[in-house]
Amino acid sequence: TTAAPPGLVGRLVMPPAPLTDGRATVAPLGIRRIEAALREGGFTRDEVAVVPEEELPRAIGPRTCAVGICAGEPTGHGMNSTTMAGIAGGISYPHAHFTRLMATVRACRTAAAPKAKIILGGPGSWQLAGDAARRAALGIDHVVTGYAEGNALELFRALRLRDPLPAVIPGEAVPAEAIPPIVDGTTMGVVEISRGCGWGCAFCTLARVPMRHLPEELIVADVQTNLRAGMADIAVLSEDFFRYGAIGASVQPERVLGLLQWLRGLHGVGLLQIDHANARSVAGFSADELARVTRLLVGETGAELPWVNMGVETASGALLRRNGGGPKMGGVMDDEWGSFCAVQLRRLIRAGFLPMVSLILGLPGETPEDVEATLRWVEGFRGEPITIFPVLYAPVDGGAPLTVRALTRRHWQLIRAAYTYNFRWIPRLYRDNQAAVGVPPWKRLLFQMMGWGQAMQWRARFALHAGRARG
Repeated sequence: TTAAPPGLVGRLVMPPAPLTDGRATVAPLGIRRIEAALREGGFTRDEVAVVPEEELPRAIGPRTCAVGICAGEPTGHGMNSTTMAGIAGGISYPHAHFTRLMATVRACRTAAAPKAKIILGGPGSWQLAGDAARRAALGIDHVVTGYAEGNALELFRALRLRDPLPAVIPGEAVPAEAIPPIVDGTTMGVVEISRGCGWGCAFCTLARVPMRHLPEELIVADVQTNLRAGMADIAVLSEDFFRYGAIGASVQPERVLGLLQWLRGLHGVGLLQIDHANARSVAGFSADELARVTRLLVGETGAELPWVNMGVETASGALLRRNGGGPKMGGVMDDEWGSFCAVQLRRLIRAGFLPMVSLILGLPGETPEDVEATLRWVEGFRGEPITIFPVLYAPVDGGAPLTVRALTRRHWQLIRAAYTYNFRWIPRLYRDNQAAVGVPPWKRLLFQMMGWGQAMQWRARFALHAGRARG
């Protein structure tokens, strides 16, 4: 959040995007997909440019008909942002930078392209879809929600012709085999291997979006494009990595392993990093298959702590089920959900992973007994390599998120117990992964020093919030 020193954080954590002829060499995957759809539909390279904020004064001119923006956190209403801001103070950097970006866009439009329309999409578009007043204040004319390769061409043709469009436009997805391959590199070398989730959890924006798996050929093509852009270390993204290629809920370990072997065989690929996994899918892999996944991800990089995030949400299966999590749990009984997740996490640990667990505090219907059960569950991992991140519930329908003032002392005890693991293992994770991808020693040391300072700051914050909390 902006409570951290902006000068240091800006250069160290968020350096300017590399440029080629004024265009971004790497950019978020979502906007790369829209760029690819437009190019595939007949727009030329001269008509479509992906540029970072600092290039906008040179990119926007009298011929500009539309400025398309990709945003992940435009209002700071996401669970991570509200949690970090509530604990540490300030506002999240993505929210702050989006506000600054919009000021730049408005100024450029006023000066050079007053008739151009501003259209927003991306994973955070839900935060503005239902807030007309905020859209007007930001200068946003249209918001597109969801995947949009299916109607992006139609929308941008309409914008070029200055045809009227609704303020909020549902995006149209395309079949997995019709997703256009990217034409340039992505931030962090991100490639997607599947889309959607479909388990129905009420706190997730992808709850009703069925999971679709991208063809291996498309995934490989996107990796090769990133390699040409100088991105050797690849982030392989899915809402449930171990469900890639699944037939319904039935996982297919050979499909996952086959994909990783294909990617590992590409010349120049470094560390392969995954993000999300579900306990139900992990359970479908044998110990040997999990170990093989780890080896294929790491390759010859020397990394010893590949991580993966598992959304446990709560140790109370009954609470999770009341919030739409029944399909996520599969056939696991309510009173067995916590122990089932613990078993799968320990299997990941034995396979070489450093698991990152996400928990949601304040789910609708949460009781003190639910908090107590989750606290005991967290404490049960004492001495094991694991990280646990509790976040505050934030409704995806635009309602007010939970605030730290609503947390009880027991909530704060749970948070402090979780961060006991985080303060120990996150510095090791940074050191290990950064060394594996070639971050120079001086920069790794600087990160470690910042981390120690932030840990001290957060311990003090935890004590302060706990002292103010209700019983």
